[in-house]
Amino acid sequence: MSPALAFLGISILGSWGLASIGLIAAGIIMIFFPGEAPAASGSTFPGVVLLLAGLGSLGLVQLTVAPLLGIDPPFPIKAKSIIPHAKLTRWASAGLLRDFVDGLPKEVRVRAQRVVVIRSGDTAFALRALCSHARLPLAGFPGTPIKAEPVRDGCIMCPFHGARYDIESGQVVRQPFDSQFNEEHPFLGRLQSKLLFFNRKAEDTQTYPVRIEDGTVMVCLPS
Repeated sequence: MSPALAFLGISILGSWGLASIGLIAAGIIMIFFPGEAPAASGSTFPGVVLLLAGLGSLGLVQLTVAPLLGIDPPFPIKAKSIIPHAKLTRWASAGLLRDFVDGLPKEVRVRAQRVVVIRSGDTAFALRALCSHARLPLAGFPGTPIKAEPVRDGCIMCPFHGARYDIESGQVVRQPFDSQFNEEHPFLGRLQSKLLFFNRKAEDTQTYPVRIEDGTVMVCLPS
């Protein structure tokens, strides 16, 4: 993707998203904070219309513009989609071990699949690159304020909403929008927990077998 096209896409996504949030905010204000009594009686229905229009617009931008930028719709990924390691048979290179910063998640494309690799000394771990909560990249967006968080206590944290996963098993250790995360991240946590009121749960995520061959990280994927 060219820088110009990426800039255009991000501009559209940002403007459309802000407009959608504006509609949602206007609807909430009209419904719950209508002002004087005469205004209150006639503002509920228009407020509901604005709120629904904003939510619909926000969903539409996620389904149309966002995929063009490599951003998936914010729908959860169910644990039932996890493929057992015994059924993963295709080994592929994810890059040289020395190119990965120890303890810092990095997303790579392995045979067209998005995988996040975490180096741990002389070995590495690999998981599905998208958080099971809202399909956002566990390694964040490079070059933006939302960057990959270092692994702590053997867990990777989604930088968007705070869900934490064990890097060995893929099990959820902490659900998104935890009170501590919300306190530390007012926009990504506290505000978005209200916007994503319909989706506040993460499920276990896919992990992939990893082995190191001659300094190369090999990841086992579905055949």
